[in-house]
Amino acid sequence: MKAAQPLPKVRPQSDYLYERRGPWPQPQPAHPFGFAPGVVHVPKNEIKKWNRTVGLRYFRTILFYWPAAAWYAWKHRSLEPLSDEQFEEYLTHSSLSKFISNELNEPKRTKYAYNEKLRYFAEFLEKEPRQTWWVSDFTLVKDLKKLTYPGIYVEPTIALFKGPLVNGKRKAVAIYFPDSKLMLTPEDGNAWELAKYFVMQGASLRISLSAHANLHFPYDSINAISKSALPKDSVLLRLLLPHLELSLELNYSVLNSRTSPVQNPKPLPYAALPSDAKGLMTLFLYGYHGMLNDPPTDPDGKLLENPSYPTFHLHLEPNTFHSDYGDFLMAYFETIRKFVHAVIDLIPQDEFEDIKIWANYVHQYVPGFPSGDEIFREDEMGNLQYHTTMVDENLLAKAIANIVWDLSIGHAVDHYDYSTININHMPFCIRVPPPAGKNIPPVDRKKMVKWIDIFRHKYERQMFFVARNVSLLKDVRYDFNKPGEEKLRGLNERFLKELHETERNLKVYNYIPLDQIARSIQY
Repeated sequence: MKAAQPLPKVRPQSDYLYERRGPWPQPQPAHPFGFAPGVVHVPKNEIKKWNRTVGLRYFRTILFYWPAAAWYAWKHRSLEPLSDEQFEEYLTHSSLSKFISNELNEPKRTKYAYNEKLRYFAEFLEKEPRQTWWVSDFTLVKDLKKLTYPGIYVEPTIALFKGPLVNGKRKAVAIYFPDSKLMLTPEDGNAWELAKYFVMQGASLRISLSAHANLHFPYDSINAISKSALPKDSVLLRLLLPHLELSLELNYSVLNSRTSPVQNPKPLPYAALPSDAKGLMTLFLYGYHGMLNDPPTDPDGKLLENPSYPTFHLHLEPNTFHSDYGDFLMAYFETIRKFVHAVIDLIPQDEFEDIKIWANYVHQYVPGFPSGDEIFREDEMGNLQYHTTMVDENLLAKAIANIVWDLSIGHAVDHYDYSTININHMPFCIRVPPPAGKNIPPVDRKKMVKWIDIFRHKYERQMFFVARNVSLLKDVRYDFNKPGEEKLRGLNERFLKELHETERNLKVYNYIPLDQIARSIQY
């Protein structure tokens, strides 16, 4: 017979961080309907820590970096030639390769039967039906296009690549401009050369203001709820805390501060972007809220998503990126997964009820996060058990591995690798219109940007994109210091060793040195 339902476990407020008066998610003030929920009431001690670490670094950079930015802009005052090989390197091998989509190669293409890109690139697909095809879609700038500052141009583009990876790259085949219906190939000379810069501009805007945002803001809800709903002595909270530090105030400032790069405050030297906040917010929205296909519905009236811009949904394993960059990410994910799953397997059963409540809270705010009812089941005696005895299938273990990986590896490598891309190959602002046809005069790269554009871009790169670490993943020590936690301390030691082994055994390019990987979102 099943035991009677017990009374809820009651713990004193002192058992929780901030006495259960801590942070909690709410509709994002910057945009309450299309963004992930935000955390507006950041604890004061977290703000103080952020101010004396990250905030102080920003302040020093604003005051003292201008001579270096000015000198760089003086020496590199025009865009630089961008070869097809460099273009392919950036779009199919670097951090920008996360935008390479496999959507044209789906079996029988039934999943994406009405995909607009099947129409756009039909001539290429029909000519080589056995070839593999890949697209990078930067149509998210379609609304920003109408809101740029005078004299600055952005244009929606879609780049087509083909074939397997060769030396880590794929072959560039075409660039399509959906608004003008202009299709360009490398044979189109000057028009092709100009088109590549518009693709690079779209890629730069997408990674910095759209895709990368999904590594930041959806996780604020997990951050806040963990600190408010899990007891301080919880193994799970102690596992998470090193990966949650500094992020709440950072993310709040990005979306709400008047000096944020998203506001693009013109009086400040790092205002490098092509629009004010009204235009830039559209990029955030397409990253989180998704984008519809063209046409937006199938013959039955069902809404169709653009496969390159799905609505945000937390995946318990990272998205598949069809590149060496993706293989790099998965190598570290596997190391983190192995460690996290071992820790989860050691969580005492008397903590399950707290975790179930925590997961049910998070589930309400983060699409795709498993609920407590999905993680746990009740046995015959009314005790909570995991739904599976297979730790590799444990939903809690999968979710926590995703969190730790996202807030450390996924975030840090995006910044580090992106910051190595030549800003004279990927402008934020372009001051000439996109090609109007296949036959245009030679590209004058000096007219494409102004000195001030390069100066501001260099300043913004140093302020917000270069990795500036406060604490490192390789040094993380979890507070597993209670009596009887020897096994947890042993797992911590083994994890640090396996991080070094992962770096030594990489089979692809090392996109970020281990000693540059932050343990949380700190920049």
